Amino acid sequence: LERRWELVRDSLVVYKELHGDLVVPKAFVVPQEAQWPAEAWGLKLGMRVNNIRGSEQFVKDQPERRAELDAMGFVWDEHERRWELVRDALAVYKELHGDLEVTREFVVPPEAPWHAEAWGLKLGRRVHCIRASELFVMDQPERRAELDAMGFVWDEHERRWKLVRDALAVYKELHGDLE
Repeated sequence: LERRWELVRDSLVVYKELHGDLVVPKAFVVPQEAQWPAEAWGLKLGMRVNNIRGSEQFVKDQPERRAELDAMGFVWDEHERRWELVRDALAVYKELHGDLEVTREFVVPPEAPWHAEAWGLKLGRRVHCIRASELFVMDQPERRAELDAMGFVWDEHERRWKLVRDALAVYKELHGDLE
């Protein structure tokens, strides 16, 4: 069991060197390439990571192993990490555009000031899913509050209608009619 842990840990070290993070896809298998320990070739590393997160394989009652993973930047909660990535990308979007009117097609460009981890993120689709199916915010009032504080637009149609209605009111006040 100790050797299997060491193999997983050593493979995670190589994965981080190559990918810059420990966001290992569930389907990732260690390839037969020189930079990887030969003993690890074929190791279903993504599944091992999933088991570490879900059932604490290798780390249950092993605080020193947890500490090792923490020091490496291990991602314990992938859903939380994705939420933080979206939230942080929304903050950058607002800083750049002054609002959170993210078009459905918007993809985070691979450049500063965007965080490198967010490059390529389909932010517009995530915003649509937050609005349509409460992605990340269902039963999460603190996350809703964060988005509200940022000026998140929950109902794009309602927002547009209010803009039109307010513009018509100003027009009527200035011209006395709506003709």
